[in-house]
Amino acid sequence: MGYWGTANTPIVLLPYIYKDKIENKRCRKECTKLNIPKYTSIDNALSIYYNNSELGNKEIIDLFGKMSPTTLSRLKKAIKNKMYELNIPSFGVNRINTKIAYEMWGIDVNTLKENRKELCELRLLQT
Repeated sequence: MGYWGTANTPIVLLPYIYKDKIENKRCRKECTKLNIPKYTSIDNALSIYYNNSELGNKEIIDLFGKMSPTTLSRLKKAIKNKMYELNIPSFGVNRINTKIAYEMWGIDVNTLKENRKELCELRLLQT
């Protein structure tokens, strides 16, 4: 929490929420360049999606594997900003909406289900 901007026009930043339009544009630009890690497994991604309405640090690390705290906060910050734009409340300060997160990270659940079904048919994945 702190003040950013020039001496004449301070911009108050709240954690995960940008009130100023200039900051929103900057964040959207940064979020589009965000590198999304690959999920660890199809089963794990589907399990996390259907078992959790909101994701915390533990679920994100389970989904993508070990990562630095900076990467973790960058992934969550992008989702928090999108949730703020869509006016979606969060149950906790460190939690993000699962549906919005998967959508923004480019993880399509229907494609995962189809791929899992094909892997099972080819007997490359045990059920």
